[in-house]
Formats: sequence, structure tokens, C-alpha cells
Amino acid sequence: MPSACPLPYAGARLSERALATDGDADRRGRRARWPRPTTQPDHPCHHGRVHDRVRVTWLLLLALPLLLGTASAEGWGAPPPAASVPYAPAVAVIDLFGPDTSFAQQSAAGRSGVVFVDTVRGDGSLRITSDGDGRQVNVRAAGLAPIDLRDAHLRLLLRVDQPERLEQVLLYLSSDGFVSYEAYRLVGGSEDGRAYVLPNAWIAVTVALGTPLARVGDAVDLGRITDVQLSLADLGRGPVTADIDVLETVARAARGVVSLVFDDARDGVYRHARPVLDRHGLRASVAAIVALVGTPGFMSLEELQRLERHAGWDVIAHHVSALPDEVGFAELGDDAVAAELLGARAWLLAHGFRRGADHFAYPYGGFDARSIELVRGVFASGRTIVRGLGLETLPPAEPYRIRALSVTQGDPPEALTAAIDRAVIERGWLVLVFHQVVDGAPDAATGYRVQDLAVVVAHLAAADVDVLTLPEALNLGR
Repeated sequence: MPSACPLPYAGARLSERALATDGDADRRGRRARWPRPTTQPDHPCHHGRVHDRVRVTWLLLLALPLLLGTASAEGWGAPPPAASVPYAPAVAVIDLFGPDTSFAQQSAAGRSGVVFVDTVRGDGSLRITSDGDGRQVNVRAAGLAPIDLRDAHLRLLLRVDQPERLEQVLLYLSSDGFVSYEAYRLVGGSEDGRAYVLPNAWIAVTVALGTPLARVGDAVDLGRITDVQLSLADLGRGPVTADIDVLETVARAARGVVSLVFDDARDGVYRHARPVLDRHGLRASVAAIVALVGTPGFMSLEELQRLERHAGWDVIAHHVSALPDEVGFAELGDDAVAAELLGARAWLLAHGFRRGADHFAYPYGGFDARSIELVRGVFASGRTIVRGLGLETLPPAEPYRIRALSVTQGDPPEALTAAIDRAVIERGWLVLVFHQVVDGAPDAATGYRVQDLAVVVAHLAAADVDVLTLPEALNLGR
């Protein structure tokens, strides 16, 4: 998630990949995420203030002995989160990819087959390997007994050996033998879509149905899917191998959910965004950077407490330090990451921000396998800024890799309202992440005009979705 300097975004414009979820008129909040602004000479990421550093050192001196004193013999430890994010039980298993799998290769390119080592569920997993020349490898199950996906999301377990070579993994659905079909992207398709997958690690991936990436012929009848295809394509830089362990359905919520998040706790959020949300009875979450609270351009502690105590917003953890430009957790050592995590949670708890203290937004949205495990030891969830993979689902497939749409000044209100409409259709979870909100023209890529925000919020207030803060959404159905 963004920090004082947001992460640069490389990929399609929001209008090409709009996301959406629901929100409820009585309980609304939303978040948005953004690319890094043009470098500003007075930006805190470029020259941290001495008093910020002193304050951070003081906070860590107080917080770390207390929190580290609770560490177990098994790790560096911290008070455990109050509750974990629930796991969505499977409604129906479509295929476990064992010896009797219904999937067979359809393409001349690549190769595929069932393997029986290092599986997670069932007897085997489906292994698909590309040739490394960019051609798509297709594996299909045809003529299945009709599957009703009208009230379901699809979930699979996936492992990719070299994500940096991956173009994308796609899912195709048909109800007439592929005369007509729809395609959905599972992973890849953009820089952040590839970053979502870590090398040689099993992850759960969910896909919200209803707004396909592409459609051929008539709209597919989700009530009677008889043909399913999984496809793998590389970038032409060498072969890629993907293992798929299970394909199953999970229940879809009765309504979609939209969550608004304002990263960094900038002052324009309190001055401009709060009144807009107040007019519609909506609420949001704020991810605070401890060292910047009360400094020029950022909210004060009193303002954050007013939002939490009197406006119903949640304050969640971001990080402690004003980290250098483009330095996220993947660039920090274990001790530095531990200090950021423990210090941020200790600060929230010490100032009464209990509702959001179990939830975390990654600095710059960056993560790796090691930082995910460190976050898992302190928080119940971790939010990224993966914008190219469609809507998140509730519960999320990977609670420490929550997908979010990071908003920039280049995203017109129409793109965001389309993402909200998509949440209505798919009944998924749209997480919108904003940074600074300004009156007039933004002077940074992560700024957003309050006039445009007002259009988006008015549309959200009228949409058939539940608008929940991030912690509320994650606790839904607990």
C-alpha cells in the first residue's frame, strides 16, 4: 500500500481494468491506491526531518521492548491479532487433478500432465509448461455435468516457477462447447499481476465472475457451465511451468462490497474527503504513517481520533518511518521490517485505534515471501496494490495479499463508477485506495480532485453495494 511516496504503476489505465464491489448505505467506507507522484523537492521521502527520526526512535525504544518481550521461542513475536480472517469453505469441487481428471491438452504448444509429488489437495496436480515462445498452452475439460456458477466465485490453488516470465493464466467458461465463451484472468497481465505470484509458492486465487476480460459469441449462461479451459502464456523469454492443484467453487455474497482506504493519512483527506463522505453517511479507513502524523501535509493525532471516535472510520497500520523513495518491505532486512510492524501496531494500540490495529497496508504495496511471513506474525491481514487482477473476493483468497485498486489523478470518475458497477454485477469486493485529496488541480500523480471524488462517492451511495471499512469487510460473516 502506498506510503508517503506511492509506488509507480506500470499497466493499463483503470478504465481498462476497472474493479468493483458493494457497499451498504448505512456502513460505507472506501479506499483507493495510487502510483508514485512526481518527485517533489520537499517530499518527506526525499529528506526526512530530524524530529521525525527522533520521534520514530523514541517510539521504537518504547514499543519494541514491550512487544518483543511477548515473543515466543518460535519467533520474534508480537501480541497476536484479535482474530484471523475467515477462510471461505468450498461449496463444490470441480476437479482435484488426480488420475481421473477431466482436463486434457487442446493446444499443440506446450505440454501438460498430472504429477503426484508435492501436492496440496487430493492425489495430484495439473502441471502445464509453456515452450517459452509466447504461444498459449490450453488444457480443457469438455462436456461436464452442468455447473451452476450464478452464486459462486471460482478458486484454485496455483504455483508458478518463474513468475517474471509469465504473461498470464486465463480461465475460459462455456455452456455450448466453446461456440460462445468468456475469458477471465487469474494472474499476470501486468507488472503487478505477476508480482502477486511468488516463485515456487502455492497460493490461492479467486476470480469473481460476471465481467469477463473477453467474450466471444453470446453471453455465457453461468447457470449451466459445461466446458472449462485453463490457459498459460509466457512473455517469450523462456518457458514457464504452472501447477494447479484444485478447482472449486466458493459462495458468492448476496451483495458486493466496496471499501475506501486513504493511505498515508494526508491532511486533504480530513479537510476535503471527510465532508464528502459525511454528506452520504459513508465511512472509510485510513492507513497512517506514524512518523508523519502531525507534520505539515498530514493529519494530526486529534484528527485521526475524531475520525475513529466520531465519524466511524477505522485507522489501520501502514508503517512507522517515512521510508526512502521506492523502499518497501522487499528492500528492508528482517529487523527493519519487524521494527516497522511492531512500532506501527504499538502506536495504534497506545492511541486507542483498536478496530483497525489488526490490519496492515504494505509500504508502496511491495512484498515478498519473507515479509508476508513477518506481517503474518503481527497482523490478521495485509493489503497490496494489485490493480490488474479484477475484484477481490470476500473472504479474500489470500488475506496477506489483498488486491486493491490504486487511484491516480489520471483516473476519471467514470472509470471508478464503472468499477463500482462491476462490484454490483460480480458481487465481489472492490478496495479503492486514495492518497491526497485536493481542491483544484493535483500537483502529484497520487492527488485526486475533491470535485471528482464527490462524483464517485455520490454514485457509490446510490449503488446496490455494502460500503464497509476494511476491517468490517474482513470481519464480514465471522
